[in-house]
Amino acid sequence: MIELYHFWSSVCSVRVRMALEEKGVAWQSRYIDLFKFDQLKPEYLAINPAGMVPALVHDGEVICESAVINEYIAAAFPGIDLVPRNPLKAARMREFTKACDDGFDAIAKLTMVRYILPKLRKRWGDEVLREQARHRPNRFLQDLHSRAVRGEIHEDELQEARASIEALLDRLEITLKPGPWIVGDFSLADISIAPFMFRLSALGQDGFWSATKRPRVHAWYAAISKRPAFQVAVSWPDESGGGYEEVGLKTTPVLEATAAG
Repeated sequence: MIELYHFWSSVCSVRVRMALEEKGVAWQSRYIDLFKFDQLKPEYLAINPAGMVPALVHDGEVICESAVINEYIAAAFPGIDLVPRNPLKAARMREFTKACDDGFDAIAKLTMVRYILPKLRKRWGDEVLREQARHRPNRFLQDLHSRAVRGEIHEDELQEARASIEALLDRLEITLKPGPWIVGDFSLADISIAPFMFRLSALGQDGFWSATKRPRVHAWYAAISKRPAFQVAVSWPDESGGGYEEVGLKTTPVLEATAAG
C-alpha cells in the first residue's frame, strides 16, 4: 500500500509524482489542499509534523522530504535506475539535488508573491492569513508567509531571488556538457529540478533559458518535457479549482511545449 499526501502544484509533490511515474509504481492519492490549510490540520501534522507536503506512506511507514522520498522510491521499487550505479555519478547527482534544495528559498519567494498569496487572498482575509502563518511549524515558511501578508517582500529581495536562480541555471548549463542529462544518465538530479523549471514557466520566468540563452538548459527542458512521467506529474489538476489561471498566470500546455521543443 503506497499513499502519497500531496498538492497539485507543489514543486516537491511534482518531484515525487514524477519519480513514482518513472518507476511505474501504483499509488493512492491523499490530497492535501494547501489553500484550505489542510497541511496544518492535526491529522496531517500527525503524519508530517513539519506541516509540509509531500509525505509518502508505504506499508504504514512514513517518509518525508521530497529528496529523501525519491531516494527511497529509487531503492525500494524495481524499474528504471534513478540513481546511477557509478559511484561518482551518484555523488554528482546528490550534489546537484542538494543545490536544488538550497535554491528552494529563492523560487519560494517568487512563488509566494506571484502565485500563492494572490490565490490565498481570493479565499481568506488577511487576518486569517496572519493567524494561519503563525501556526506553521516550519520557521522559513512561517516567516515568508507572514512577511508576504504584511507586504514586506520587496523588489530588491525578489531580484536577489532571481539572481540565485540565475546562478543555479548557470550551474545547470555547465553541468549539461556533454549531457544529455545532468550526470549523463537520467537520474534524480533531472527530476529534482524539472518541477522548478515548470514553476518558473508558470510564473512567466521562462526567459531564464532559450535557444540562445543557456541553450543546453533549453534543450534539456524540451527533452524532459517529452517524458510521459513529467507530463503526468505536472498535469495533476487543481482539485479546488482555479489553477494558475485564477491569478492571471498560465502554463504552456505540456504537449504544446513538447511539440515546440
